[in-house]
Amino acid sequence: MEPKPMVRSLDEVLTARREADGLDALDVPEGFAQGRATFGGLVVGACVRSLEARVAAPGRKLRSVSAQLLGAPRPGPALIHVRLLRESATVTTLSADLEQEGAVMTHVVGVFADDRPVPLAWNQLRPPPAPPWRDVEPMDTDTPFAPEFTRHFEFRPIVAVPFSGSTEDPLGYIRPRVPCARRDGAYVACLVDTWWLAALCRFDGPRPAATMTYAAELHVAPGTLDPEAPLLHVGRALASRDGYSVETRELWTPDGQLVTTGSQVVVIVK
Repeated sequence: MEPKPMVRSLDEVLTARREADGLDALDVPEGFAQGRATFGGLVVGACVRSLEARVAAPGRKLRSVSAQLLGAPRPGPALIHVRLLRESATVTTLSADLEQEGAVMTHVVGVFADDRPVPLAWNQLRPPPAPPWRDVEPMDTDTPFAPEFTRHFEFRPIVAVPFSGSTEDPLGYIRPRVPCARRDGAYVACLVDTWWLAALCRFDGPRPAATMTYAAELHVAPGTLDPEAPLLHVGRALASRDGYSVETRELWTPDGQLVTTGSQVVVIVK
């Protein structure tokens, strides 16, 4: 029997090595497979961390990240090419291309901006009713049916699991199994992609699917998040036609603070 891969910290796997001003080297790790590819949240999160490291203005926060998942990164060496697109008095916009063997696998754009002195604030969204996270049993992901990368995360599902034929929106708590010292934009960018696709809950049997495009907006400073507490994931499969699904995602703190909103375009492979 082969030994099980050890559970690894996001602090480690999301951090690339600086090679030059606009170049980082990332060792895409074993143990994070999602089908034929590496878990998308890992490669997007690693690109975001490389972008964050090049924001010169202190206090400028990640406000928005968008990504195109163009290929299927595999374990092994990869390069992250970072480019400054524009820097103004209050906003920095950068892009990152993660390459393997000369091909771009993931393209990410991050927008970092200063706080603005605007006193008015609001939030029209509300988290759905959910039991306290400690009252929800963790899911067993040590099964042949769970993607390999899920062993690094703790899932506490409340509603709708994959291939159950459910028309309900998926809901549950998620956190890394190893608490992270670094809770930054990369951490949130990874976690918002971790839960299973809402579209998969609609099917009553296994279907391969993949995220094509990804976007997320951050609403809190990630460093204020409790490293021990999970986040509540809310997924919604808004519409599907011709094998493509449009989904939205939200992450909330257990006390009801909105962390991030996001959207994805998903392809149902067959």
